[in-house]
Amino acid sequence: MSNGTKPRLMATEIEKLTEEDRKILLKGPALVAILAAISDDGEISNSEKTESIKLSHLRTYTSEPMLQNYYRLVEEEFVKDFDEIQSMLPDSWEDKQNFIEEQIAEMSAVLPKLNDVYAKSLVASLKSFAKHVFKSNASFLEYFLLPVFMNRVEKDSFDPKIGE
Repeated sequence: MSNGTKPRLMATEIEKLTEEDRKILLKGPALVAILAAISDDGEISNSEKTESIKLSHLRTYTSEPMLQNYYRLVEEEFVKDFDEIQSMLPDSWEDKQNFIEEQIAEMSAVLPKLNDVYAKSLVASLKSFAKHVFKSNASFLEYFLLPVFMNRVEKDSFDPKIGE
């Protein structure tokens, strides 16, 4: 019974927003993906962007049922939104974070206009989205760069010229 009302609730939640508020809310996954991507090194790697795009698609059917339509709408504009936000990023790492956080603050102003349950589910989903993107580069570092670095350290530590 409630299964039939969840998709309608979601559609109603999105539909009741102004066009401007909808656009702000639909950019949420791109914003949190970029914030997660820049949080460790100030840059957006190809793997982070690729993982973000893939995740925006996966969420259309792996997110909570009430959020699936939201992610269908997100997916339609995700790459465009991601590229647009990325092109507007300032140069310095701190300025990038401040810029994204200002954009997220705009999104936070829209959340109270939504049903409480829906808004809480959306926030939890966006946090999960950000963690996934952040970890996508961390696994690259763990499985590729760290072993290469460790191999070099081990070879250098046996170099008889070290310490001369």
